[in-house]
Amino acid sequence: MNQTIKNFRKQNKMTQKELADLVGTSQAAISSYEKGTRRLGLETAQKIAIALEVSLDELWHGIDAEAKE
Repeated sequence: MNQTIKNFRKQNKMTQKELADLVGTSQAAISSYEKGTRRLGLETAQKIAIALEVSLDELWHGIDAEAKE
């Protein structure tokens, strides 16, 4: 899921800081999720999906952001 978060974030022309602000977490946490060095809980995943305007299923199962266009 880490690469998926990054892909959707970039597709939305959003920085890690902007996403973090929408989710209510830190830029460092978003960076860790994208790198796969921090586990993503369901509640945070839901917040990220809402912020990125994707379904939790798209985020969770790694549907390529490019395929969404």
